[in-house]
Amino acid sequence: MSLFLKNKRGRGASMRRKREPNALQQRLPQFRKALVSVLLLLVIVLAGLNSRTLIEDIAEQRIEYVVIEGELNRVTESDVQAAVFEFINRSMVAIDLIQIKAALESNAWINSARLRRKWPNTLIVNVTEEVPIARWGDNRLLNQEGRIFSPPSEQQLLNLAKLSGPEGSEARVMDQYQVFNQMLYPKNLRIASLSLNSRGAWSMQLSNEVTITVGSINPVARIRRFVRVYDELFGSQIAGIEGFDLRYEDGIAVRPKAQADTSLISMNSTEQ
Repeated sequence: MSLFLKNKRGRGASMRRKREPNALQQRLPQFRKALVSVLLLLVIVLAGLNSRTLIEDIAEQRIEYVVIEGELNRVTESDVQAAVFEFINRSMVAIDLIQIKAALESNAWINSARLRRKWPNTLIVNVTEEVPIARWGDNRLLNQEGRIFSPPSEQQLLNLAKLSGPEGSEARVMDQYQVFNQMLYPKNLRIASLSLNSRGAWSMQLSNEVTITVGSINPVARIRRFVRVYDELFGSQIAGIEGFDLRYEDGIAVRPKAQADTSLISMNSTEQ
């Protein structure tokens, strides 16, 4: 390769040739590349050895402690310990959290369980209990979502309202119970039982043993009408009343105690 330069004194052009590198200079870049490759290989080997040791250490780490989170009222610490006992001293990595979750949630009083590892040796268990809102039939309970659960004994919960209805209607009955209960509560009326029959008709018994036949048409509107006139027409006489029938367009039938006949109290209302 030639490089032509203009002579400042105008003497024409002169030619310079680029000096060719010697053999050592030619091999120097290759030597550097080889050295870098060797160093990188050593780093990878050392890292691999350390990683293998680290992985083995992690795999051999055992669960030594179980921490229980969440408020426990009906579930005991012994219940939780029994569910996770067989997993104690197992590997933190190999432990099957799904299996432990299933074991915990097999307890009828546990709505859900969440688990997480806390390194180096602790398993955190968070438990959410079922909250019984009402009884379903004779020996089952309903939570606030209307889901059935069946604890071993519910004798201590006999004061809860008893709900019933066709199979599969649990959520619907629970929703209606909560609506009716909120409407009657300001009048100091408590629902002891609520029933939905196969024809879609509602009936209930209050804690004072007064029965209310609601029917199937516009049940919320009928209860609203009953609540609106309760204080004025029935509040002071409730002790002598056996039941109410709300299935009238313009009135409420009242059945006094110890009497077979009923009287109809008419109201200026078009609510069903």
